[in-house]
Amino acid sequence: MLERIYINRCWHFKGDNTDELVDVPHNVKDIPYNYANEDDYQFISTYEKTVEIPLKFKDKILFLNFDGVGHKTKLYINDRLVGEHIGGYDAFKFDISNYLSYGNDNKIKVLVDSTEDPNIPPFGNVVDYMTYGGIYRDVYLDIFNDKYVNDVFVKPINKDNKWYASIDIELSAIANYKLSIIYNNDVVVSKDVAPVSEKHNIEIEFDNPKLWDIDNPNIYLLKIELLENDNIIDTYQTEFGLRTCVFKSDGFYLNGKKVKIIGLNRHQSYPYVGYAMPKSIQELDAKILKNELHVNAVRTSHYMQSHYFISKCDHLGLLVFTESPGWQHIGDDNWKNLVCKNVEAMVKQYRNHPSIILWGVRVNESPDDHNLYVRTNDIAHKLDSTRQTGGVRCYKFGEELEDVYTYNDFLDPNEDRGLSRKKDVVKSDIPYLVSEFNGHMHPTKMFDREDVRVEQARRLSRGMNEFYGDDEITGFFAWCMNDYNTHKDFGSGDRICYHGVLDMFRNPKVASYLYSSQGDMPYLELSSHLNIGDYDASVIGDVWAYTNADEVRLLRDGVLIKTYTHNDTPFKNIPHSPIFIDDFVGNLLEVNEGYSHKSSEMMKQVLYATLKYGSKMPFKYKWMYIKLMIKDHITFEKGYQLYGKYIGNWGSKEIVYSFEAVKDGKVFKTINLGKARKYHLEYKISSDTLCEDNTYDVALVRIKAVDQNGNVLPYYNEGFNVEATGAINIIGPSTLSFKGGYAGVYVKTNGEIGKGVLKINSSIENKEIEFSSK
Repeated sequence: MLERIYINRCWHFKGDNTDELVDVPHNVKDIPYNYANEDDYQFISTYEKTVEIPLKFKDKILFLNFDGVGHKTKLYINDRLVGEHIGGYDAFKFDISNYLSYGNDNKIKVLVDSTEDPNIPPFGNVVDYMTYGGIYRDVYLDIFNDKYVNDVFVKPINKDNKWYASIDIELSAIANYKLSIIYNNDVVVSKDVAPVSEKHNIEIEFDNPKLWDIDNPNIYLLKIELLENDNIIDTYQTEFGLRTCVFKSDGFYLNGKKVKIIGLNRHQSYPYVGYAMPKSIQELDAKILKNELHVNAVRTSHYMQSHYFISKCDHLGLLVFTESPGWQHIGDDNWKNLVCKNVEAMVKQYRNHPSIILWGVRVNESPDDHNLYVRTNDIAHKLDSTRQTGGVRCYKFGEELEDVYTYNDFLDPNEDRGLSRKKDVVKSDIPYLVSEFNGHMHPTKMFDREDVRVEQARRLSRGMNEFYGDDEITGFFAWCMNDYNTHKDFGSGDRICYHGVLDMFRNPKVASYLYSSQGDMPYLELSSHLNIGDYDASVIGDVWAYTNADEVRLLRDGVLIKTYTHNDTPFKNIPHSPIFIDDFVGNLLEVNEGYSHKSSEMMKQVLYATLKYGSKMPFKYKWMYIKLMIKDHITFEKGYQLYGKYIGNWGSKEIVYSFEAVKDGKVFKTINLGKARKYHLEYKISSDTLCEDNTYDVALVRIKAVDQNGNVLPYYNEGFNVEATGAINIIGPSTLSFKGGYAGVYVKTNGEIGKGVLKINSSIENKEIEFSSK
């Protein structure tokens, strides 16, 4: 490629009663957060732009590239039809060389059909995610000489304890070239090649290989320069990694080392704008998965996702299971042919990404279709011999055409096990992976009652615990990373599926604490605010500490009650298991009331049994109380008083419970739980420096309302206003609301260079956040 020119700016968009200038990425219709209507974005729209093509390009080859358009595209150049593309998730390009007027302005017109055509995957029946529309990824011109590099596939190979890159190269015509492999800006391989055919292979051995893995994601850059009379006439670059990945019946092996795959599913959608977000926000999701949720894998459900996202996974060491578009339905023969084309596009376009370890070659949760899935498996294996295939099912004992049996395990929470046994799902000893878990089995909103929010975390803990204790399960992907807009047939009636461990603005739910606590950075969060009014009959449910500390100390008004460790958990297999907090009294009955240790422990059991069972207390606790009445002369009135003082905390002075997380003997975090008295806002921004580059840039501001101790206010759902001035604009409405104490705002650059200010005006306090646009 001689030159790449991005043309994301200033498209004249005509849509549903809309006529305006827009920048790409673009969604044909912004939608509300709640109660979006999938019909609103289903129409035919046009994007038009005038581009001057210099006379110097007259004898060149020009391709117009689209990285993603939903869902049917027709391209016109100077009112002449160039071609069309069907499909909303793969990249495509048109050779426009013969349609241009060189040295003059040229009119580009893109006709975009965003309707859900039943003849195109994933459509044909219901779909549990909104599909949006528009030119939602980059658009750019690539300029070539008549000889150029058409495609390159780098296959990492390990044989006889030596590492090689087997490089398949496809040229437009026979040409000499120089091949360079670069690591950390240093050339480690340089080779001159004179090929004898347009398609050929070259194998490179590495003297000091730097392997790619989840802890050390070493990336090489391959650079190919075509030469003619010692002049460079074309340049091609791609990144790759040296690694082997294989699923076996007893686990997943990366570079020969067994790795437990722990991940989440991801939808690429965002509030208001659907799929239309630029590079920085695509990359942010990968950062959140790796650095905040501390998973080592992600499944790109249920379609190919942005190369920016996948490339960030490459550089962070995040394993990827990607799949072609679809959701449960299989159509007619033409529809199936499109499935095969999608699989081919997926493999060819994404196969140099070292993070991708598995190709999903079945339509998600579709029934067995022998002939179709023989074809898709064959396509993937022929195009990429280095990776295995999988196919996501929601039923047991399906046909085993893929290399890995990937199963959505929506187990009944009343089952004895946290996950199904492999032998109860598959017929043979094929590698086995859990591709979804929980999700619709327990939808959870930010503003749900505390016990509902805690239950989501408990169910995920059960599944994760089972996974870590079972070597026959190669991977565990929970459903899902974040809440997402969906069709009318799903969700909570407001077109939102509340299945995420994060909300749509990537704010954390209790369930996210389970994942975040698995990292190495000091971490402590609690499942409960200890408010009795949040529970039936004022009986507080289970309380969990999510932490990677060595121990957690519980103090009541500064007095140590108990020290907890990760042994205090039913989830023994999880590396940093949730700690069960079950004693808020400690030895206070001995210290304050003068009872013996034996009587105090017995009285605690009675008090906690009263809390748990009320009037239906089992006989053994009643018998304990009778013995206390006889031995310590504890009357019913005294027992009632003790309950109110130590369990119910009724009418007493304000009590503050403190949880101290201790690592290597030092307290690294303290959480104080008391009555909320004073309130303020806290925020976290993805970046305060934005860059106007190939298109606009975006930053995410995550906001939470907290009390005087920094604890989120879980039922603060008030409205607030935002205003942007200077070099930024707001994405979405200017009047928003908190949801469960959390909120979010996306701001974007507007073409100006300099300072931008976001003003947040709420009933708690006002904030101003400064950004700079470069």
